[in-house]
Amino acid sequence: MSEVINAEPDMNNKVKFNRGEMKERIVDIYVSADTLRDGETSTKREETADTAPNNGSGDQHSVHVQWWKKPSGVAAVCLGLLCVLLLAGIIGLSVQYRNISNNSSSERDQLQTSYNNLSKERDQLQTIYITMTKERDQLQTSYNNLTKERDQLQTIYITMTKERDQLQTSYNNLSKERDQLQTIYITMTKERDQLQTSYNNLTKERDQLQTSYNNLTKERDQLQTERDFLSEERDQLQTSYNNLTKERDQLQTSYNNLTKERDQLQTERDFLSGKLTNCSWQKFESSWYFLSTETKTWKESRQECLERGADLVIINSDKEQEFLFNLKKRLWIGLTDSDNEGTWKWVDGTPLTTGYWYAKQPDNAGPTGEEDCAEIHEDQSPLQAWNDLSCDSELNWICEKAFQHHHDNMK
Repeated sequence: MSEVINAEPDMNNKVKFNRGEMKERIVDIYVSADTLRDGETSTKREETADTAPNNGSGDQHSVHVQWWKKPSGVAAVCLGLLCVLLLAGIIGLSVQYRNISNNSSSERDQLQTSYNNLSKERDQLQTIYITMTKERDQLQTSYNNLTKERDQLQTIYITMTKERDQLQTSYNNLSKERDQLQTIYITMTKERDQLQTSYNNLTKERDQLQTSYNNLTKERDQLQTERDFLSEERDQLQTSYNNLTKERDQLQTSYNNLTKERDQLQTERDFLSGKLTNCSWQKFESSWYFLSTETKTWKESRQECLERGADLVIINSDKEQEFLFNLKKRLWIGLTDSDNEGTWKWVDGTPLTTGYWYAKQPDNAGPTGEEDCAEIHEDQSPLQAWNDLSCDSELNWICEKAFQHHHDNMK
């Protein structure tokens, strides 16, 4: 037994238990235990029979039974075998535990080495992480600085782009001036060539004149004195000329203004001369007005005004509107939207800016739906008296001849 326990375990052998065999052994143990109980019961019965009094010679006999044939002996043998099997299982488990322990120690050493290596790598990675974090912060700072610089450069770029455009415009202007100067240069080059020819001719004459110059030098000195005297007189005359020029310009301006006034007065005089005998013309402020005594369409009324050197009235102010309203007649005025429905214009083409329509007008609501001309209605209030009407309707009209007329935009 000791040899088995102390023997070197075979690392290649593994202890295996058959579950079927184990179940059979457990069943045998229980069967042996039942048998042992039955044997003990029989033994007690035999001992009771041995100790009982003998009734006769025939009942006295000795029974000799061998111990291994008794149930208790069989149970003892089974228990012994069971102990042996349990001891063998324990020994096997011990051997397997030792093998496992040895293998675990080796694996543990390997794991410890791996752990140490991983710890070193972790420390190195931690150091690298800290370094990279610092570098990241530095790069972030650099990035922020570069962003600011980029924005500044963008602003500078926009400014320089504007300056470039301005310089481009200046360049284009200078190019045009250069072309003009180039043309002038070519012209002057031709003149220079002509002057060069003249210069050559004059050089010859110069030589001839040099002789004359010497003679004239003496005369020049005399004339120099006379020239100085004449220069003073010239300066005085130049001053007088400048003063006279300014006076002439002022007189010219005055003359032009008087000429315009004369022409305007002449026009008004001619108009008044032809109209003094006609009592239908009335004057209000700076205009003359002709009130018709007959009725016509808007187009015919305007033609009548044009033949009289005037046109249908254009209303420029509240005072003029009140003046016309106080004539107490329904009158055509020079306002129409016949060119573009809803866009009212005066006969001189200016758009309407200030109107004197009465309630809900203009409504273009005539029988034909074409109310494109404006009238002054006599039964309304002075500043709310306009109505749109069909241009084919026949009404009185009023013409206007304006002098020094400054037209205010009306609506």
